[in-house]
Amino acid sequence: MRPFPLKHLRLAWHDAGKYNKNIEEWPLRGGANGGLRFEIEIKHAANAGLVNALKLLQPIKDKYSGVTYADLFQLASATAVEEAGGPKIPIKYGRVDVSEPEQCPEEGRLPGKLTVKEEISN
Repeated sequence: MRPFPLKHLRLAWHDAGKYNKNIEEWPLRGGANGGLRFEIEIKHAANAGLVNALKLLQPIKDKYSGVTYADLFQLASATAVEEAGGPKIPIKYGRVDVSEPEQCPEEGRLPGKLTVKEEISN
């Protein structure tokens, strides 16, 4: 197993996991919206270390500019699961990226950074 699959799983989870069903307006309600590419969101405490996963995906995004970051993050996660010996996860595409940092959700919607041991045992 390569060392980065867990980071791609975290990247996808952290992009999607900030969804708040009590907020009706998109993009303020969060969700898988590619906001982690903006410095204001990647610097949230819970996202510590995810900049490295983002850097690994940037060349793919540069080559396939029509793919949204939101879809790319979810695809990378599904691919990581498969590469680690897990099942093939069917993906539906069409997620919309936030277009500016001001559309990113506020910090605090995810728990703080956990160690790998804590993530696996939870």
